[in-house]
Amino acid sequence: MHKIEKLHRELLEKLNETNRALDRIASLLVSTQLLQECVSPEGEARSAEDCAEIVVESFNAGMCLQEQMVGAQKDFKYQVDEFYISETEDDDDEEESDGPPPNIALRF
Repeated sequence: MHKIEKLHRELLEKLNETNRALDRIASLLVSTQLLQECVSPEGEARSAEDCAEIVVESFNAGMCLQEQMVGAQKDFKYQVDEFYISETEDDDDEEESDGPPPNIALRF
């Protein structure tokens, strides 16, 4: 039990470390986007509210895309599971045909 607890703690430490790194990456991405959006394409300065609105819309669009991707993955998995023959069914077919080949007499 002690070894499992030690592995569990190590896993949690790694997950926390990964989460801290992901938080840093996310904050850098948002900071970069804010810097890019603080000036309009026409070269005019935008207000903080406008920049925040753009970032929120961008985040929401990203969440929608992520949900669409998850849905597409579920659909694909369903189609693969439903329409493709699994390896276990192939193995069963092979076992049935393991006997000698049929005798075919060809006469001309």
